[in-house]
Amino acid sequence: MSMIGKTLGHYQITSQIGKGGMGEVYQAKDQVLGRDVAIKVLPAEFAKDADRVARFQREAKLLASLNHTNIAAIHGLEESGKTNFLVLELVEGETLADQIKKGPIAVEEALKLALQIAEALEAAHEKGVIHRDLKPANIKVTPDGKVKVLDFGLAKAFTGEQENLNLSNSPTLSNAATQQGVILGTAAYMSPEQARGKSVDKRADIWAFGVVLFEMLAGRQLFTGETVSDMLAAVLTREPEWEKTPARIVPLLRRCLSKDPNKRCRDIGDVKLEIEGIQADPSGVLVQPLTAAEARTKLQTMLPWIAAAIFLTAIIAGVAVWQLKPREPRQVVRLDYELPEGQQLNQSVFGNFNLAVSPDGSQFVYGTTEGLYVRSMNVRDARLIAGTDQDSVHPFFSPDGRWLGFWSQSDRKLKKIAINGGEPVVLCDISGLFTGGNWNLDDTIIYSILFNGILRISATGGTPEYIVKGSEGFSNPQILPDGKTLLFTNIFEHKGLAYQIEIQSLESGKREVLHKDSPTMRYLPTGHLLEYNVLNHRVGIIQFNLEKLKAEGGAVPILEGVGGIAISDSGTLAYVLQPRIAVDSKGATSSGCTLVWVSRQGKEEPLPVPPDQYGAFKISPDGKQVALTVGAEGKEDIWIWDNVREIRTRLTIDEGRETTPLWSPDGKRIFFYSDRDVAVLGGIYWKAANHTGEVVKLSVPTGQATAPFSWSKDGNTLVLRELSLFQSDIGMLSMQGDHARRPLLQQWFNENYPQISPDGRWMAYQSDESGKFEVYVRSFPGVESEGRTQISTNGGDSPIWSPDGKELFYRNGDSFMGVAVETAPTFKPGKPKVLFKGSYFSVNSPTGGYALWDIGPDGRFLMVKPPETAASAGVGPRKISIVLNWFEELKQRVPIK
Repeated sequence: MSMIGKTLGHYQITSQIGKGGMGEVYQAKDQVLGRDVAIKVLPAEFAKDADRVARFQREAKLLASLNHTNIAAIHGLEESGKTNFLVLELVEGETLADQIKKGPIAVEEALKLALQIAEALEAAHEKGVIHRDLKPANIKVTPDGKVKVLDFGLAKAFTGEQENLNLSNSPTLSNAATQQGVILGTAAYMSPEQARGKSVDKRADIWAFGVVLFEMLAGRQLFTGETVSDMLAAVLTREPEWEKTPARIVPLLRRCLSKDPNKRCRDIGDVKLEIEGIQADPSGVLVQPLTAAEARTKLQTMLPWIAAAIFLTAIIAGVAVWQLKPREPRQVVRLDYELPEGQQLNQSVFGNFNLAVSPDGSQFVYGTTEGLYVRSMNVRDARLIAGTDQDSVHPFFSPDGRWLGFWSQSDRKLKKIAINGGEPVVLCDISGLFTGGNWNLDDTIIYSILFNGILRISATGGTPEYIVKGSEGFSNPQILPDGKTLLFTNIFEHKGLAYQIEIQSLESGKREVLHKDSPTMRYLPTGHLLEYNVLNHRVGIIQFNLEKLKAEGGAVPILEGVGGIAISDSGTLAYVLQPRIAVDSKGATSSGCTLVWVSRQGKEEPLPVPPDQYGAFKISPDGKQVALTVGAEGKEDIWIWDNVREIRTRLTIDEGRETTPLWSPDGKRIFFYSDRDVAVLGGIYWKAANHTGEVVKLSVPTGQATAPFSWSKDGNTLVLRELSLFQSDIGMLSMQGDHARRPLLQQWFNENYPQISPDGRWMAYQSDESGKFEVYVRSFPGVESEGRTQISTNGGDSPIWSPDGKELFYRNGDSFMGVAVETAPTFKPGKPKVLFKGSYFSVNSPTGGYALWDIGPDGRFLMVKPPETAASAGVGPRKISIVLNWFEELKQRVPIK
């Protein structure tokens, strides 16, 4: 039955625009406001499902909040009689599908349109809205060239979040798509995970964006097939014909069209920045090669300069021959720089202490909780470089030693600063995890971003360019002396976490594995490779043939127990030894500590436990026992303290680490982290609390240090802290069936210390998403798009709930804070207040330190108390070791053959 000429509410329908799986679309006149609008009439069976209508109303309200110039507005959801319909902004112009049918779109125009699409997606994603059905037919281009993305988020609004969906139905391919339980999104634009019927996130939109961009440039559909099944098979198995698009844009498309969502670009904002970079520097996209005549003319203008360069080279070579006579080796000198009292070294995201030595070896820089300090070898004291702070990490010198480059973790920017201090200069934004930089003689800086690539930028700033692009774990890049070979670390998953050192030709792009099982390596002017293994804190030296680009032989051990290392081109070595025991904020050791109950007013009552090195602990559900971590770092075991009998007994015995105990909800088992027989970073085990039976290993994947932290209310889900060398995330482990694990909160920043509320509805945790750690609460299990509430106001970590769930506590330095909260029907926090202050032990880590504390059934806090003499015992580490002329020693210990 035709709707044209009819009235729905106060909307007069004038013509039909289109028809799809989610209903028919008409142009109508708003008789109240006098404007033309688009009306989407929803299928009749839609109104029969009250839950579905209610869900659609909730989603439509959220979608109506999207206010962006590149998003077609949703004015509202209305009902007239038994007809439900959406009132939408009427957009004039062709769809992008219409334009693509005419052939490829010019590169400049395609990039302009793509940038507007990316801006629309970014605005929606920031609101937690995913399009889910992005395709050329849902993108209109107005006569003046403005993009309007249509039907934003309607896929979810129409069907909701459902898994295991019927892959045969697609709303724009079949009218059967009006059924419940179908996948929305035209099959040709579905991400692989969407095609498999899995839950999707914003990365599905990034995939669809990549398909749309490819089609604009190629002028044809990317994935095709005679049936929906054929089309889905193409999405899941077929690789695009990259040669159909400009070479400069291929790396961007590869990042968008990775079939593995974990290797796909995680944020459309990154895509937008790269498009802007291509627009600013279109070399490789639009520039045509020189003609033969142009090349001859250019060569003729350069000949005088080439001749002069050859003459100068001959003079330099003659002087070098004259100076080629044996010299006496320089004397190797060792010295220690003791940190001033109160100064504390900080660590980068990889757990290394931040060190850098100037190329001439005359000064070194180290990172502290105040900022970056510089010390000249001929001056007694170091000085703070004004303009840096505790978030200034990964420092590296300019070739002349006058500037320092570094990454600012707080605002995620690459910066440089004069070594004498001043206002830092921003070079570029870093979208992702910065993993090392080097300042080259040509005044360019190369740097790496984990799971993104290796880039180069002028030391004066500008638009970075990719040297290597991909989803591997790139770190520690260095250009070798030949100027055409790149050395870097590749971190990847292979039966756990694996590492290898690779080299790649900057000319041909050919890549080779140089050395396996090495996390970090640096070429030295002596012709050696320095290997630093951050896992076991060992430093070794490998002979290297620069001409053949081959490592010769294995690593010769040089140093043990190193927590950070730097070396200059002239041979000055600086390193810090890794602390092996926990320290408090004042540098005190945990050796000889006790446990104390602390009231809300800060009054202490000691437990009669013997003094020892105590780590993380947990009070049993009935409050009668405490599961303790006891021992130095690297050799810890789980013990149980009985509050009634006042006796301590050992639960586990192992040569490695066993930490972070957590009682089962019934108090019969103790779960804990152990590295006893799990590859690389350890996993989760449990043992009966009554000491019977053996230690049991849970089926947890390796490659991350998974530690138990909290339980769901029903006890069926264990909430985990998942720690890799570069990031901390939060996951969940089912305690039923095959112990399936799935991520709960995984973002570019660090999330740690998850704690589930007593009613099981909320999760408190700490995150450094703002640049420093704060405490947040989000629904449990929840999803990222549901948002979160910040609890702390100026830094915070280590949240714990009161037994009744009406308060949330956290630590801010030496202050312990309390916040009154309401958890039903929604979460509402009060204002944080200081309960008490005190110096108690904590675990310090760049991915999220936390207090060693817990709360008992009576509301008192259990804390680790340092001994009275500990404050003056000072470990921390407290010194930086310096070796001058270290190359002389190196040549003796590992001669070059």
